[in-house]
Amino acid sequence: MTEKLVFTPNEEDLRAAYNLHMKQITVKRFGYFLLFGALVGLIISALDGFDNLNMAIGLIAGMTLWAGIVAGLFTVLLPVWWVPRLSKKIYKQQKDLRLETTSWWDDEKLYSSNAQGHANLTFSDMVKWRADENVILLYRSDHMFNFLPSRIFSDEAHRGGLIRRLQNAGVPGEERT
Repeated sequence: MTEKLVFTPNEEDLRAAYNLHMKQITVKRFGYFLLFGALVGLIISALDGFDNLNMAIGLIAGMTLWAGIVAGLFTVLLPVWWVPRLSKKIYKQQKDLRLETTSWWDDEKLYSSNAQGHANLTFSDMVKWRADENVILLYRSDHMFNFLPSRIFSDEAHRGGLIRRLQNAGVPGEERT
């Protein structure tokens, strides 16, 4: 058993968790946006009968560019505008986020408790993990996660111990810098 971490999550911790979670718009997803734009351009050109090849190529390129711009706007607007509002709303709604929480782990499980209850999360049941300098996300499904703020760990080795437990359990994950 490791030392118990006692902390009270704050709105900034939740914002850091959502920011890391939302950074999943990867090159692959950006590529899907571009592919969708090109497909829309191709369909519109096909409906027009491909009478003018230069116009069809321009339409396909324009729709691809437009999709790229929209994807870029989403990438910028999510962390700057949407995530702060979402985290503020969720923090206000979810009362247990304002309770003092105690977390610790052993080789197989992460334990967490507060005044409203307790949870035992088996590492091998977790779908994935993600971490950056602010937070560690422990995913129970693709969109449901628990978070531990980095500020609660006594040092980097302590934080690394949790990540090693996840890796030893075969949980895929990534550390973002």
